[in-house]
Amino acid sequence: MNSVTFCADTSSVYHGTDSYFVRLNAGPTPPPGSRTDDTPPARAPRRPRRRRYRGRGKRTFLVILLVGLGAWTYWAMQRPGGVSGTINGFIDHLRGDVAKVSADPDLTRAVNTFKQQYATNGAYSQMGEDQVGIAVTVNWCSSQAVVVQGTVEGGTVSRLLLAGKDLGNVQGNQGCPANYNNPAPWKLK
Repeated sequence: MNSVTFCADTSSVYHGTDSYFVRLNAGPTPPPGSRTDDTPPARAPRRPRRRRYRGRGKRTFLVILLVGLGAWTYWAMQRPGGVSGTINGFIDHLRGDVAKVSADPDLTRAVNTFKQQYATNGAYSQMGEDQVGIAVTVNWCSSQAVVVQGTVEGGTVSRLLLAGKDLGNVQGNQGCPANYNNPAPWKLK
């Protein structure tokens, strides 16, 4: 009987890579954690890092903002004029607030002085500049009507006080109305 033996130098045996070798004259091994010239530095074990959730707050804010914008748009569509009418109404409201803020303080003071005088005496009397202000022109029409003129938003306005009622501002220099029952360009409220 012929027996077949396989040796290490036959082609059927797996040979490892050529990059592995054993140093036969190796000295003692250094203690763990110490560094030698041919070994990489030892690293301390890492603690697991906490994950940061960046952007979660931004995403939440954007979602809330989009939902709010959608709700406002739906609400504005139900109003007369739709979204455009709602925006234009808001702009007109802001213009009115700006006009109130930029109104001449002398004009407001003069109107309040005449209102207080009518509430006390039941009539308007003629007053001088020291009582109504320098930047105000007063047209005394009668004991029941006064037109006060001043500047608002860079233009001149005229305000009619008629029998204790303030009929509001009209653009430009307006004199006393000819008819107190229909005081054009003012409108009775």
